Amino acid sequence: MALIGLFLLALVAGSLPVRVLQPDWQQGFVELVISNSGFPIVGFMLVHLALHVEPKRTGLFALRQRLRRWAVIVTFLYLLLIPLQGYITLRQFGDRSALQARQLRTVRDQFVAFAGIIRSAPDPLSLQRQLAAVQGPTLTAADLAKPMPQLRQDLLAALKSAEAAMPARIEQATPLGPLAWNALRDGLRLIGSALLMAVAFAAGAQGSSSSRTLLVRLVSFCRSASLRKFWKSVRRRRYSRK
Repeated sequence: MALIGLFLLALVAGSLPVRVLQPDWQQGFVELVISNSGFPIVGFMLVHLALHVEPKRTGLFALRQRLRRWAVIVTFLYLLLIPLQGYITLRQFGDRSALQARQLRTVRDQFVAFAGIIRSAPDPLSLQRQLAAVQGPTLTAADLAKPMPQLRQDLLAALKSAEAAMPARIEQATPLGPLAWNALRDGLRLIGSALLMAVAFAAGAQGSSSSRTLLVRLVSFCRSASLRKFWKSVRRRRYSRK
């Protein structure tokens, strides 16, 4: 019971402050559950072991049966972590795309503003002042010495070239490779751990109306389903031969 209490204490303390809708909180919650899962499964196992040591303890038997019924719910809660982690992973890729789109939109708006200033400025000195006011590109002494039509043409060409190179720079700043590898690593670790913990609890979970554990019932159901599919395929082959 102390081990189960440690798990609940770690879960509650580590989840504060609660921000259910935040992706970072959701990821941290899944990590917290998986990293502390050893506490409840060992506690669950010790209750079974204690009953083998002292089989005449009726109170211990009642405790084990209560925990077995709770283990049914715990099994499905661990299974729910699998789609939650999948959603978090997809959300990470979506956030990356949204961030890149916002950055690209902001840069394009800046370039449009710079281009408007360059086209409307009457002379190089006025252009320099207006660009400095909006934190635009700085003109060199060689730029200021050029005739305004030539300077305007050169700046617009450089602006167009810089705008064309921005998508590649934004992509390089938020590369897909590390994000994909992190998603694969976290997915394998967290989803695999959640599945294993679900199987572990299902091995001891037992409903009030059944004498078999949840894992045995699921295995039997899968076997019967596979046998039904097998016999259906055999019958189809027989009918096709006829």
